[in-house]
Amino acid sequence: MKNIYNNSPFILSYSFRDTAGKEIQSFRSNLPVLPASNMKILTGFVAYRLLGNDYEFITEVKIEDNKITLDGGPTPLLDFSSLSEISEALDLSAHHMKENVLTLKTKNERIDNLNLNPAWNYADSAYSYQPKISNFSLNENCKPKDTSLHDFSLQDLHESEDNFIPVRSPRNNIKNGLIDTNSRKTGQKISAKNGSLRHAERLENILEHMETVSCNYSAEVLFKYLSYARTLRQGSWKNSSTILVDELIKFLGYDPGISIADGSGLSRSNFLNTSFLSDLLMKIHLNDGDSFIRHLPEPGKGTLKNRLKPYKSAVIHAKTGSLTGVAALSGYIYALDTSFSIIVNNYLGSEKMTSIIDNILDQFLSENEISRGLRER
Repeated sequence: MKNIYNNSPFILSYSFRDTAGKEIQSFRSNLPVLPASNMKILTGFVAYRLLGNDYEFITEVKIEDNKITLDGGPTPLLDFSSLSEISEALDLSAHHMKENVLTLKTKNERIDNLNLNPAWNYADSAYSYQPKISNFSLNENCKPKDTSLHDFSLQDLHESEDNFIPVRSPRNNIKNGLIDTNSRKTGQKISAKNGSLRHAERLENILEHMETVSCNYSAEVLFKYLSYARTLRQGSWKNSSTILVDELIKFLGYDPGISIADGSGLSRSNFLNTSFLSDLLMKIHLNDGDSFIRHLPEPGKGTLKNRLKPYKSAVIHAKTGSLTGVAALSGYIYALDTSFSIIVNNYLGSEKMTSIIDNILDQFLSENEISRGLRER
């Protein structure tokens, strides 16, 4: 494959790998690069490997007089709809809903209370894509800029991130959410004995959400939970970084020589290479991990909603990634049994970085005889 960007003034790295484990096309594939949200492949897969797709995150919700207790967690998918169901199931009254009466307590939290990663750019902390990370959350600890907007889904949040900002107090956000949802009825009754209920969130649903819309919040909650799952002590970024790398070494059979600071890819202290990513994705596929790979977006869906549509029939599942000056795309092409990773760093040009990546993928697919027959015309 001819590299049309060979002399361009930015860093380009890519790797295409076959089922024999051989790199069939590559360029600077061992060069350390920033992965951006391709980090979510690592976070999601290690969670999938350690916990299993059917794993449930359990929160016990109890009410006694005017006190509500949240026990366990975490709750990365808790939104207005599920909070309304909890409110109705517990039959919360107007008395409970008075702000000066209602008390919200938490216990046995699974992740620590360090809300922001020290390796993040704090200039980003005013934006919805960098919310505070907490064990218990409502609407990914974000709120709409338009204070009159009460009902919105997590999908709405990710489709218009510029219209949302992080909340200052995650716990108060849940408390205020209970007050706001009390007047709305869902029409769905859940059985709760003795003023308590069990709220469950399945890992497969978290992974689907996290990978499809590239949710930073879910990624960081899962990442920190990794060290809780291993040690049964509150999970932290520091301990989970070590555990994630250890698990990847066990899975791959070698040390990939990567640097990890968070689970979402927001940090510019994350470094890996495209050879490692293509190898990881191929080994996931070869070890019956396709149920994980299929959580990654396909053309026309999620963060690939407007990309790669001519190759929809090639059955591509791939994770996008973007930071200022950084773009990434890594995944699996089922029609060709090929894994790939393409990453651009240090880009200051006028052409869209996604176009550069899509051009490289387009050239690879076009040069392959089977891909030409699969292209939608």
